[in-house]
Amino acid sequence: MKIIKLKNINPIDYQRIVNRSAGANELIMPKVKKIMKEIKAGGDKKIVDNYMKRYGKDIGIQVTTDEIKEAYKNTDIETIKSLMQMIKNITLVQRAQLPRKKDTIVCSEKGVKVWREWRAIEKVGLYIPGGKAVYPSSVLMSAIPAQIAGCKEIIMCSPAKLDGKIPAATLVAADMVGIKKIFKVGGAEAIAAMMYGTKTITNVYKIFGAGNSYVTAAKMLALEKISIDMPAGPSEVFIIADETANPSYIAADLLADGEHGEDSACVLITTSEQIAKETITAIESQLPKLATQVRARESLNRYGLFAVVDSIDEAVEFANIYAPEHLEIMTRNADSVVSQIANAGSVFVGKWTTKSSGDYATGANHVLPTGGMAKMYPPLGVDAFGKWMQVQKCTKQGLKNLKKTIETIAEVEQLPAHKNSVSMRFKK
Repeated sequence: MKIIKLKNINPIDYQRIVNRSAGANELIMPKVKKIMKEIKAGGDKKIVDNYMKRYGKDIGIQVTTDEIKEAYKNTDIETIKSLMQMIKNITLVQRAQLPRKKDTIVCSEKGVKVWREWRAIEKVGLYIPGGKAVYPSSVLMSAIPAQIAGCKEIIMCSPAKLDGKIPAATLVAADMVGIKKIFKVGGAEAIAAMMYGTKTITNVYKIFGAGNSYVTAAKMLALEKISIDMPAGPSEVFIIADETANPSYIAADLLADGEHGEDSACVLITTSEQIAKETITAIESQLPKLATQVRARESLNRYGLFAVVDSIDEAVEFANIYAPEHLEIMTRNADSVVSQIANAGSVFVGKWTTKSSGDYATGANHVLPTGGMAKMYPPLGVDAFGKWMQVQKCTKQGLKNLKKTIETIAEVEQLPAHKNSVSMRFKK
């Protein structure tokens, strides 16, 4: 871990940092395509064949009611209470985001009305990661807005651990919010199964959820046939700090992201070289105490950056180029910095707003765009589980008011049937 001046970073390192794990998608695409093609052709049989190689037995594709009951027995009461508070807060925030069922009606001409009506997507698939950690929080972040939106069919896929079971807390969270169809499939296999459908797993119209590089690549390939929420890949945090920031807090928050996996990205941009030095010291102090220290250190080495800038404006400029998944602002007048941010998935303002507060309990959604996709994708919300349907209605007078324009443009575009569909309605 070394400190550099941001303006002095060499072009190769700059691209590595800005591209982070998204830059690896191209390399793994051929393998991901092969996996998805195999699931499309083999369906349940291929999934079970893979189980035999991975677990040494067929663990069963769909989670049973007995497995759910066992999961409750293996989940302590404090976890249950914590999930209940999360459900309350997420529900409050997500309900506030529910679009009006009918948009404003616009009368573009006398006798012509145009409006939109919102409809929930009928069949959705939730991907819950689980390779290196346990993510009951991701279940709540995806399932609650889907239910509030009114999706008729919600299925969930998540990888089983080495014992052939989805972690107990993940299953309990799913049951607490009413998810009935849960499948023990992970990675690109899960995305392919939800995309194409198998005998056991229903095909869906849109896939939601974060995952590793393989999951992200598979979701991008799935766009050929269905919709996805966003390319939500390996986790990333970007911290803007000045001399008022607490280095121990910065270190803790960088490590909180780095422990997700070796391909996570941890970036500190500060106006104070002293803060950068003290942060690295704090990281070295905190790392040995973490059971996840190996992957946290690797993430810092691979996509980490400790850079000094001349001003907060320079930090903001780079943040908007980087477009981080999580952006923490630890500066004086942090609220005023927020107004300058154009590209970020989720923003955490001030020293008391830790990344983990949004990951778990504030009610904000933690399924966020990564790899620079925050430039064009929003955080996951209720609106992502539906779509607008456009509606228009003309009276006879309304169509007459548009008649000349339609006929003229139809002639310009050499589409006589378009013209006739209007003209014939006014022939005597």
